Amino acid sequence: MIPYSVIKNWAVNYTVSLRVPMCAYTVSINGIFAFLIPAGLILTADLSYGVSYLKVVLDILFYVLFTPVCVTMMDKIMWTSENTLKAKDALNRVMLIIEEPPLNEPEHGRIPKDSSVEFKNVTFSYEKGKEAALQNVSFKIPQGSTVAIVGPSGGGKTTAASLIPRFYDVDSGSICVGGVDIREMNTEKLMEKISFVFQDSHLFKDTILNNIRAARPNATKKEVEQAVKAARCQDIIDKFPDGYETVVGTRGVYLSGGECQRIAIARAVLKNAPIVLLDEATAFADPDNEYQIQKAFETLVKGKTVLMIAHRLSTVRGADRILVMNQGRIEEEGSHEELIQKQGLYAAMWKDYQTSVSWKVGENHE
Repeated sequence: MIPYSVIKNWAVNYTVSLRVPMCAYTVSINGIFAFLIPAGLILTADLSYGVSYLKVVLDILFYVLFTPVCVTMMDKIMWTSENTLKAKDALNRVMLIIEEPPLNEPEHGRIPKDSSVEFKNVTFSYEKGKEAALQNVSFKIPQGSTVAIVGPSGGGKTTAASLIPRFYDVDSGSICVGGVDIREMNTEKLMEKISFVFQDSHLFKDTILNNIRAARPNATKKEVEQAVKAARCQDIIDKFPDGYETVVGTRGVYLSGGECQRIAIARAVLKNAPIVLLDEATAFADPDNEYQIQKAFETLVKGKTVLMIAHRLSTVRGADRILVMNQGRIEEEGSHEELIQKQGLYAAMWKDYQTSVSWKVGENHE
């Protein structure tokens, strides 16, 4: 996998290189009619005797009016070509997914004995031969407990969460749910065990009711309403005239990032799976939405096995255990108090977090 920094630098440099050509094109194509007027005046000044001035003026007016139409047409051709390239790229991406070989399914899937999660010497890389995203990672989440993973960006936190539902298979080692290797479980049974709330939660272009019911299609409307109340997002439903029948993404109905997260939490509450994966679930939330999300978490994670990934360290203080990941390895682990006493990476991160929280704009401390 190409590093994000390389892609970012390439995109920025490519965009900057096109700045001058694009400006020149825009000025020339949109300013062409402005040259017709002085050109027409020069031509009419040199007209010989007997040539109709009216005919020349009418010709000039025709070209002045016709030229913008040509410009519009050329712009449409340019945008059509660009959209064609985008459509081809999107189709190629879809075909890559379709052509991806399915993960191996066991003929007779095993049933886990509980909802504990355990990583055993897990190593994983997105591409063979590339640097491993996880290297020999081992930890266990007992049933009903909460484990948080923190650390610098690119440390492997999201990768670890993505491996539990078998979005990818490990290169070596194993991941067990209830003492059973997830590769020995049927995918359907594994998915029944897990609920997700990721940082980039997306809603379908469908009613809010169906978006929540996607977690459990046979749920009744009353059960959906109970999940909505538990997830503390009734205010989102109430602000729309059509309530639960409001279609998201149409007729100007759009939800903020924090509101989408709250609907995703309602979906997870409705599913009521014993294992919950939370990946930066408050990343796009404003303070009001973050407060509601934190309250909704209290209902969502009650009695569940929880793996929580967060950059905001205030959200992980109450975790039973905290894992600090750096460069694909677990560098530290323990409770909040234990990690602070170690004076290691977590303590440094906590100090930086406290500094950022206390920092304010415009205060004079002299």
